[in-house]
Amino acid sequence: MSRHAALRALMAGLRGEPPPACDWMAVLRLANEALVTPQLHAALAASGAIEAVPAEVRTFTAEVFERNRARNRRLLETLAEALGALNAAGIEPVLLKGAALWFAQGAPSPSDRLMNDLDLLVRPAEAERATAALSAADFRVHHAYAGPKVHVVAELARPTDVGFVDLHQRAPGPPGLAEAATAQALLRPVRWRGLRALAPEPAAQVFLFVLHDQFHDGDYWRGGFTLKHLLDIAALAGGPDPVDWERVSRLASTRLARHALEAELAAAAGLAGARVPAALRSRWGGLQHARHLAQFRWPGLIAPLAALAAVLEAPSLAAHRAADRRDREQLFGESRLSAGPGERLERLRYILDGLADGKI
Repeated sequence: MSRHAALRALMAGLRGEPPPACDWMAVLRLANEALVTPQLHAALAASGAIEAVPAEVRTFTAEVFERNRARNRRLLETLAEALGALNAAGIEPVLLKGAALWFAQGAPSPSDRLMNDLDLLVRPAEAERATAALSAADFRVHHAYAGPKVHVVAELARPTDVGFVDLHQRAPGPPGLAEAATAQALLRPVRWRGLRALAPEPAAQVFLFVLHDQFHDGDYWRGGFTLKHLLDIAALAGGPDPVDWERVSRLASTRLARHALEAELAAAAGLAGARVPAALRSRWGGLQHARHLAQFRWPGLIAPLAALAAVLEAPSLAAHRAADRRDREQLFGESRLSAGPGERLERLRYILDGLADGKI
C-alpha cells in the first residue's frame, strides 16, 4: 500500500469506516507515527467496525488504547498538582494544545487523545516565579532555556510523572501572531477541582494549532501533517462551543499567515472532515494542501516543492518578515533580535529535514 493510500485508509478508520481491502500493517505504521492509534481504536469500537478488523490488529490497538487511558489519568493528576503549585504562587496559567482540549470538551476525563506532555503558558514576567513554584513542588527542571525569544522556558517532571510539564512564556510560532492569539480577550477562565487556569476560546485554539504546525514546525513549506491537530480542529469545529471563524480569519494578520491558515483548514476538512466555512476554503489553500499531499506521497519532492512555494510566496514572505520584525521590536524592545544567517540556515535545515518525529 502506498503512503497516500495508507493515509486515506487511516483517515477512513478514524471515521469508523475502514476500507474492506486494507493493509493494516501500513495503516498501523502510519497511526503510530502520527500518535493517533488510541483514537483509531476508539473510532472503530464506537462504529462497531472493530469486529471486522483482524484479531491481531484489534489486540494491538486495544492494548495501546487501554495504556493511553491509564497514562492520561496520570497526566491529569500531574496537571492538577502543577496547577495547584502555580495557583499557590498566584499564577493562573493558560492551557495550551491537548490540555486545553480536555477543558474545551467539558470536565476533563481520561481522553483517547495521546498527549506527549502538558503545555502551560505563563507571561514572561511570571516565568521565573512559575519555575520556582513548580520546583518547590518537586518538579525537577530537566531543561531550561533563556532569553526573550524562546517560547519554552523550562521542561519539568518528577520521577513518577509520565510526561513533562512544558512551561511556555509565549505560544509557539511568530511572536506577534502568537501574542495576538493568547491576548486576554481570547482567554476564558477554567475552574476544576478548586484550581484556576485559563483556556483559549475555540477560535484562538484553532489559530494556535496553525501557528504551531505551519510556522513553528515548518509544515507550510515541507508539507507535513500533524494529524492529531487536524483531528483537534475537526473536534473544535463540531463541538458544543461554536468556533468564531471570522475571528480566526482576523488573527491571520499577514497574507502568508492567511495562506497558512487556509492550507491547514483545507487539510482539516479534506483529511479529518472538519466543518470549515466556504469563506476559508480558498483555491490557494486547496493548492497548498495538494502540494502538501504530493510532498507526503513522494518525500523526494519535499525540497523542490518547498523551494517552488517560497518563490511563489516571495512577496507574501517579504511582507510577513517585515511585520515579524516590527512585532519583535515592539515585544522585545530590540531591533536586532531577528535571526542571523547561522540561525536561518539551521532553521532551513530543520524545515527540509524530512518529517519530524510523530508527524506524517
